Amino acid sequence: MKVKRYLVDDLPAAVQMIRGELGPDAMILSTKEIKTGGFMGMFGKKKVEVIAAVDEAARKTPARAQPPRLPKTAAPEIAATRQEEPLDGRPAVPGRAVRDLYSKQAGTASGDAPSAGTAVAVPVAESPPANPAAEALLQLLSAEKGKAAAAGGVPPAGPRTAGNAAANPGDMAEASLLLNELRAMKDMMARMARQQSFRSIPESVLRWSRRLAEQGVDPVHVEQFAEEVRERLHDREVPDEAASYEAAKEVLRSWLLPCAGSGIGQETRIVHFVGPTGVGKTTTIAKLAADQSFSHRRSVGFITADTYRISAVDQLRTYADILNSPLEVVFSPGELTRAYNKMADRDLLFMDTAGRNYRNELFVSEVNSLLAPGEKAETFLVLSLTHKYADMRAVAAQFSKYGIRRLLLTKADETDTYGSLLNLVREFAFPISYITCGQTVPDDIRLFDPEEWVLKLLGEPAHE
Repeated sequence: MKVKRYLVDDLPAAVQMIRGELGPDAMILSTKEIKTGGFMGMFGKKKVEVIAAVDEAARKTPARAQPPRLPKTAAPEIAATRQEEPLDGRPAVPGRAVRDLYSKQAGTASGDAPSAGTAVAVPVAESPPANPAAEALLQLLSAEKGKAAAAGGVPPAGPRTAGNAAANPGDMAEASLLLNELRAMKDMMARMARQQSFRSIPESVLRWSRRLAEQGVDPVHVEQFAEEVRERLHDREVPDEAASYEAAKEVLRSWLLPCAGSGIGQETRIVHFVGPTGVGKTTTIAKLAADQSFSHRRSVGFITADTYRISAVDQLRTYADILNSPLEVVFSPGELTRAYNKMADRDLLFMDTAGRNYRNELFVSEVNSLLAPGEKAETFLVLSLTHKYADMRAVAAQFSKYGIRRLLLTKADETDTYGSLLNLVREFAFPISYITCGQTVPDDIRLFDPEEWVLKLLGEPAHE
């Protein structure tokens, strides 16, 4: 079996190449649309990948002998029964008549007109190809080639007899009908290919799409963004920079506004913080505790289960001493009840969990066992904007399985690319409650403001 891959603009071009290189017995195994070139997955040119094969051994098999042909008067009966009788033990399909006709016409044009009782080789594929449309195009090409050979001025070698298929009106009518159907199918496929071609996007829209790509937004979301901006500008043939910028802001607002989360609720009693190592959970807890204590006049307490990291307990104890708040250390879920009872007089409890490799689901399930369920408990997933989005997505996917939906992003001051924020919103629909932007306690934390992050993602428009 000889297998070959073709990368072409359209299927008819692939058919011609396959017939020329692999011969008439070739079969198309699969076809697939792919994109080549482009920028960050955008604006790539659509190509068709075609996998074709030919069985070399099948070419050497002896020709199948057809039964002796009857006199011309019996030709209509043969034409009438040809569609009903199976070939090779399989039901006859339209298109075999075309191949049969092509084989007979090729033999006539070469000077070897079959007479009654002569064996005629009929190329029949061992199994139907995987793509019916490709098979139809192969049949069309074979039939048209046979017609060209017959109409090329080459006279038949002998007088027309009952064994000559070209003299059979039934065969010719059947072939003509099939050719018309296949031509219609070919035209339909060409129209579909034109409709699916990439539509042009104005340069002013491309500018903001490139900006999002530079910000680290996933190519899939960049393409969606470009399409939505283009649709908002449909009534402008050549939109200017200002109009495109406003349309781009509207699209990002529509994406970010539904994910603007609230802060810590007044009815909340326990707040858990989970997330991987190094994202700043402990410092974030100190900022929120100071804000709740000074601004909202709530008494706070601290619980920590972060017994893996050196001096993690001491760091939180320092913050607790500054705020004059109690601290409890727990080593297992069984000790949580004791800690809650000891701080029953506190309005709000902040619980710090250990930073682990939460790409591992086992660690995720361990920390989930420490979280107290109930309507008065909230859990924040803490992620750093300085991390790669692939790692952030893996961690978010693990915690989302356990129903953790609220997001808190840290270290916004340590990066200039914010695409991961938009990726998380689009992929997980997480509400974002807080953003931290420095180490100062309690100042460097604020509620998530969609308008601020629309401007950060797009940047300022160019002023000429």
